[in-house]
Amino acid sequence: IAILSLTAPNVYVGTRELSLMLARQVNDDFAAAQRRFPDRIRWMASLPFDFPDDALAELARAKRAGAAGICTLTNIHGVALTDKRFAPVWAAIEASGLPVFVHPTTPFIDGLGLEEFGLANTIGFTTESSLCFARMFLDGFLDRYPRMKLIACHGGGALPYLIARFDRMWEKSSSRRESAERPSAYLNRIWYDSIVYDQPTLEYLIAQVGANRVLYGSDYPFLIGDMTGILARVDALPAPQRRAVRGHNAAALFGI
Repeated sequence: IAILSLTAPNVYVGTRELSLMLARQVNDDFAAAQRRFPDRIRWMASLPFDFPDDALAELARAKRAGAAGICTLTNIHGVALTDKRFAPVWAAIEASGLPVFVHPTTPFIDGLGLEEFGLANTIGFTTESSLCFARMFLDGFLDRYPRMKLIACHGGGALPYLIARFDRMWEKSSSRRESAERPSAYLNRIWYDSIVYDQPTLEYLIAQVGANRVLYGSDYPFLIGDMTGILARVDALPAPQRRAVRGHNAAALFGI
C-alpha cells in the first residue's frame, strides 16, 4: 500500500479561491485513485491552511472522502505552523485523529545562499524540518495538542543529531521556557520517515527515537529519491525493527 501526498508548494499559491480549488482538486484525485485501487492506495489531504475557515471545511470534506492523514509544509508563506492564526485548524486536526505529514519547503527567505549546488534541497529542506519541529518542541505546541500525530520528513532533518544541544540551551535559558519539558522529551512524541542515505544514519535515528517511531518513506519520484537503497537499508535492520519500519508502524498509525 502506498500513502500519497502532495509536495511543495502544496496548495499555498495564489488567491484564496485558487488555493481552495487546488486543495479540492488534488484531494478528489487522490480519493478517486483509492477507489480505483482500494488494495493499493491511501492518501493524505492538502488543506488551504492560510485560510483557516476554508481549511476547516476541507478537512471535514476530505475525511468524509476517506483521507488517511493530512500533509502540510514546514511553513505557510513564511509563517510558522505554530502561529496562533492556525490554532483552530490544529485543534480540528487533533480532534479528527488524522496523522499529519510535514514536508519541507524551500526557506521563505534565502539569506544562506541556497540557490546553487542543490543546497535548497540538501541544506534548505533539512533545515526547514529541523526548525519547524524545534519550534513545536520549544513553544509548547505539543503540550497544547497532546494527541497530535506528527511525521517529520527526511529522518527529521538535523533534529535527532542536535537534540542534546537543544536540551543544553533549554537548561541555560530558563527565563524563556515555554514548553513543559526539555526538547528531548518530545523527540519520541513524533514519527520520522526513513529517507536517509546510509545505514549508520538510519541506525542512529532508530537509536534516538525508537524503531516504533520510524516509517518507510520512498521520496518517489524526486531526483534524489532512492527507493531501492532505502528499502535495502530498512531490510538490513534486525528483524523486529525491519518489520516495524517496513510497514507495521504505518499500519498502526494510519489505521490500515
